[in-house]
Amino acid sequence: MEWQVTIDDKIETIVLPDGSTANDLVNHLNLHPDGVLVVTDEEKMKPIPLVIALPKKPIRIILVASGG
Repeated sequence: MEWQVTIDDKIETIVLPDGSTANDLVNHLNLHPDGVLVVTDEEKMKPIPLVIALPKKPIRIILVASGG
């Protein structure tokens, strides 16, 4: 299945198998799961847990800093 994925202001079309999770997408993009938020790219963005299958909607990945 294809997803439109926006990171910063760069839009890509990503193809992954049906049922892929947000974690599969993050791994495909070689990003670290602790450094991103995966949300729907709509007027009202909704977070997508890493273990949940990706919705059939555009996706936005927000790069974040984490630390302790």
